[in-house]
Amino acid sequence: MTDADLVLLGGNVLTLDEESRTATAVAVSGDRILAVGGDGDVRALAGPSTTVIDLAGRTVLPGINDAHLHLAMFGLAGPPYSADLNGIASLEDLRGALAEAPPGPGGGDWLVGEGWREANIPEFDGEPGPHRTLIDAATGDRPAILHHASRHSILVNTAALRLAGITRDTPAPAGGHIVAGPDGEPTGLLLESAKELVTRHVPAHSERERLDAIVSAMATLNALGITSVTDPIVWPELLRDYITLHRQGRMTVRVNALLHWDWPSPSSTSEGLATALGYAGVSTGLGDDWLRIGGCKLFADGVPTQCTAWLHRPYPEGGHGHLVTHGDDEDARYEELMRLIELVHRHRLQAQVHVTGDRAADAAIDGMVRALKADPWPEARHALIHGTLLSEESYARLAEHGIGVITSSLMKSHSGASMTRSIGADRWARAFPAGALLAAGVHVADSSDAPVTFPDWRRGVATFVGAAPGPFADVPQDLRLTREQALRLWTTAGAHFEHAERRKGSLAPGRLADLVVLDGDVMTVEDDMLQHVTPVLTIAGGRIVHNRDA
Repeated sequence: MTDADLVLLGGNVLTLDEESRTATAVAVSGDRILAVGGDGDVRALAGPSTTVIDLAGRTVLPGINDAHLHLAMFGLAGPPYSADLNGIASLEDLRGALAEAPPGPGGGDWLVGEGWREANIPEFDGEPGPHRTLIDAATGDRPAILHHASRHSILVNTAALRLAGITRDTPAPAGGHIVAGPDGEPTGLLLESAKELVTRHVPAHSERERLDAIVSAMATLNALGITSVTDPIVWPELLRDYITLHRQGRMTVRVNALLHWDWPSPSSTSEGLATALGYAGVSTGLGDDWLRIGGCKLFADGVPTQCTAWLHRPYPEGGHGHLVTHGDDEDARYEELMRLIELVHRHRLQAQVHVTGDRAADAAIDGMVRALKADPWPEARHALIHGTLLSEESYARLAEHGIGVITSSLMKSHSGASMTRSIGADRWARAFPAGALLAAGVHVADSSDAPVTFPDWRRGVATFVGAAPGPFADVPQDLRLTREQALRLWTTAGAHFEHAERRKGSLAPGRLADLVVLDGDVMTVEDDMLQHVTPVLTIAGGRIVHNRDA
């Protein structure tokens, strides 16, 4: 047998394989795991040139797989590319951050900010609400575009409205809304597809900026123990960027790409999608272990914080939200969603559909069931993204038809203040019902949705086991997970949705050598320390991509 390239001994290895075995040692040859077992057997695989690492009792997990993370957006969200507005808690602080904002894309005049939340800024939480006049003094004549943390709305200043030609008479595009004040004038807040009225005027980042931002984001993820992500919005230029990085050998995170042609608008048309798919000629599985086509991203609705999620029960302030697909009324928009899902399915691309409202989720399930019955594809593994609010009646339908859910546990602590105000504390408490879904036999994976939240999977695990801090992050007892269940949502489950469970997600001979070494045991550490367990070593494809001690 060939000598191992790398041997790790004396650890607490949680394989998360089918038998949930534990071991003390791992051997790696090339980009694959050679052996998992006891120290004696694995040590025998070491040769003169083998790198041997003493784990000193530390815990080893499969590499973390974030099932919904916008990699390029995460890399560009903050300095040196934009103003970081996460955590801004007052109008004064917001204005200060804008005054110190870096140059815009390509060194241009535009001011770009990322990550504000209305519930965190008292001056936005009432009349007049988020309004251009509140930021004009800090931005002056420099056009400014401030992306909401959800990425489903933007706030722009007066200069940006003027440059984009938006007036009180400008019609909103399908699926979007131009918010107006009592005087009928645009406030500067643009929802959903209306964002594109301004974003199309913002210069593009240079190729070097884009590639460097992605590589920097990968390094941040490696330091967290993350070795795989599903990027859920990959437009053609971004796919070319990933191909370039792959060709240059600069990838340290595996990317499962969900194709989307219309971003920053969430609203696709069936005619446009049919044309794109006809020319693309791709299907799920195209690519290799570092970069592959996972499927296609569709949007059914918006987000509860903007009252654009489609609900059965009305919002506290009234209204039910809506679908963001094209159509003159709700019935037409529903049928358009059915056509979009059927198109993706027929081209043998996995459909992952953004749904946050329960009514939108039921509609997306209708579309997937209809497509599966008309054109059986047992290995489709279609999924709902977020599944923030799901009707209990939907659980059995999801399980029956093999439709999964990609939850967003980190939003429990990041978005709670906005969500409870938008939909009420009772509905928010039971958001992302991973425990109930697993009990019903539904496949579930968890995710950060970065840059909507910082991609700290440890907080996600802590949230679903009932150990996350914060007044809005509590999960009811009947929806909580065991620690092993929560860990699988960040490892084996993500691999399942990628059709890659035989290649990664667990530690076993022949699997890809992706693993993370932690300084504590996530199975036994006290609840209040769970999210503080630190990754000290990350290996992707047999290569050390993060070493805290180096």
